[in-house]
Amino acid sequence: TEYDCQGLELDAVGLAWGGDFRRDVGQWQARRFVGDHWQIVRSAEEQRYILNTYRVLLTRARYETIIWVPPGSATDEPFQDITRPAAEMDAIAEFLLAAGARALESFHANAETLPILAQLL
Repeated sequence: TEYDCQGLELDAVGLAWGGDFRRDVGQWQARRFVGDHWQIVRSAEEQRYILNTYRVLLTRARYETIIWVPPGSATDEPFQDITRPAAEMDAIAEFLLAAGARALESFHANAETLPILAQLL
């Protein structure tokens, strides 16, 4: 779990962003998937838990953090994935890019990161 890695430092971390923490009207919103739909988390304690999960996972790397935001699923797709609506996933990716994250295709390994990337592969 994310709490097993508290205090742990890694050279590089990969994080897959989920639909449980999304941007909504200029703020972060915690959700949980119940049955066949997302449900807004109302409990302040559970909201803090989800926020802290991302905080812990995003702060474990010493050198590189790779955040993967899965592509959203359009409503007109034949096999739509309701867990990741396109507009929501795109909004998360756009927010992270605006905050300074770089798209992976614009990432260029340097002498310091190349050995780390080789270990991951």
